[in-house]
Amino acid sequence: MQTTVVTARKIQYNRMGKIISMCNKYEENGVAKDEIISYLHIGKILHEVNLLEEQKIVLAQVLALVDLHMPDGILIAGDIYDKAVPSAEAVKVFDTFLSELADRGLSVFLISGNHDSSERIHFASRILQKENIFIKGIFDGKLEPVELNKDGQKVSVYLLPYIKPFDVRPYYPEEEIDSYDRAVRTVLSHVDINPEAVNVLVAHQFITGAVSSESETVMVGGLDNIGADAFDLFDYVALGHLHRAQKVKRETIRYCGTLFPYSFDKNEGEKSVTMLTIEQGKEIVVDTLAIHPRHGLCTVSGSLQEVLGGEGCEEYVKVVLTDGEDQVDVVPRLRVKYPNLLTVEFEGRTRAALEGIKNAEQIADRSPMELFAEFFEERSGEKLAEEDRTLVEQMMRELLEGGES
Repeated sequence: MQTTVVTARKIQYNRMGKIISMCNKYEENGVAKDEIISYLHIGKILHEVNLLEEQKIVLAQVLALVDLHMPDGILIAGDIYDKAVPSAEAVKVFDTFLSELADRGLSVFLISGNHDSSERIHFASRILQKENIFIKGIFDGKLEPVELNKDGQKVSVYLLPYIKPFDVRPYYPEEEIDSYDRAVRTVLSHVDINPEAVNVLVAHQFITGAVSSESETVMVGGLDNIGADAFDLFDYVALGHLHRAQKVKRETIRYCGTLFPYSFDKNEGEKSVTMLTIEQGKEIVVDTLAIHPRHGLCTVSGSLQEVLGGEGCEEYVKVVLTDGEDQVDVVPRLRVKYPNLLTVEFEGRTRAALEGIKNAEQIADRSPMELFAEFFEERSGEKLAEEDRTLVEQMMRELLEGGES
């Protein structure tokens, strides 16, 4: 989770979508505090284990940080839920969390992410705005700021939900919008920025140069990549989508990361809240506050004998057995030592599965059209004709515009 502080106000954010908050309590040095939280993925199920109880614990830590730092507001940058149709229990958890924030008098700003149903997130947004809860679940062709003014410090918060080219094209028929990058640039090019204010954008996209992890869905060939320079007009960009807390290109374009690790990938990194401090003169200082999940995720490797002879732990565990052959009654025996065992893999079987993959990094760096052309040539022994290439490109564009988020 990430937090931001400003001399006139402070902003903090973490990953739940992303939350930016502006604090009305000033310290002796004249610094105000705000909090930002990123995506939550409430209702996430990992290897058939429901993580709701773990999520309640980290959300309670967020509320404790809110009580400690007394921010003015919270930003949530999408992926509030893990599924477009969340369970009743997941909705109740978020409802409780949102109510707790509202009871503290905070302004809450939230957008939908690619895991959310835009319509469901947008529901009752006009009513909730009366309670200083600002929701942008659906892109409606406009990107208008929520204006905040505290003791002369002006802050404009822009809410841009997760968008695809298909979402943007109807509002700008004169523009050629054939990519995610072009879609975002088109929307932002029509924003009327106030140079006197601190301009903050909350968005949910994949920025070129950011580090992803195995718990995220990244499009092959970088189809959904957005260049960081698209956000040059904004003083701070609070991003949701990627699960690792990180900056991209500059200190003030940041993913705050998830509150809980959702994969065994080390790229997930440590979990934290990002604190933003906005000094007089629009200078922004970034700091982080740690979030401590009750159980982390870890991987234990070795022969069955070695793993059973280890110390054991209470974390959520993936065991990778190097014996090569399947073992009888492996899971019950491992659960004695590792009660929160999630999955067991056999190294030999994993190697065999990976033999068919040439080079994942090389594949990710190439466009879908290049990959299809190579596949066609390998299968048919002939190069793809130009007219066929044009037809395939058209079909890919149609799939990109109307496909799954």
